[in-house]
Amino acid sequence: MKAIRILIADDHDIVRQGLRGVIEREPGWVVCGEATTGRQTVTMTTELAPDVIVLDVRMPDMNGLEAARQIRQAASTAAILFVTMYDSKDFERDAIGVGASGFLSKTDSARLLVDAVRAVLARRTVFSQPVLGAGLTGAESGRLTPREREVLQLLAEGSTNKEVAARLGITTKTAETHRARIMAKLDVHTVSGLVRYAIRHRMIVE
Repeated sequence: MKAIRILIADDHDIVRQGLRGVIEREPGWVVCGEATTGRQTVTMTTELAPDVIVLDVRMPDMNGLEAARQIRQAASTAAILFVTMYDSKDFERDAIGVGASGFLSKTDSARLLVDAVRAVLARRTVFSQPVLGAGLTGAESGRLTPREREVLQLLAEGSTNKEVAARLGITTKTAETHRARIMAKLDVHTVSGLVRYAIRHRMIVE
């Protein structure tokens, strides 16, 4: 029987270890990789072709929602299960909007995680009823391009234009152009304003 391949994506070592312990107790399930950033999650999904991605919402470099969006745009068939400390219905709506199959809180039991993985493997969803069918909100509404959302998160996390350019493999001039366009689209004129916007729309945490 073919092993079920699961990719864990979380920036906290202890959380990844805990998730690995729960997952690998199940016969036929293997952790094929561990990612610590959203960008790494996208890359490893392409390289490893997991069956399920267990993904946190809040990660550095690229948040889990944007990572999930890019994974879906790349036509990956992996089921995406968010496991996060944020249990707000707003996050669940965003998760549905980017093509996730489920959403759990890190306070949920190990048994529930196993049941949720089994459910998404069977192409069932694991969401609370009130949010089913809901759409995206806030910064995830398509107002910014995928690249602009990446740049915005990096700027809000404190990266300079030069650091953004190095991280994304673009020129500093291109990074500056993205920054100017983001500010114009959002009608925000300071870095502190970008930070507030990113926090308000759940792209980074205070």
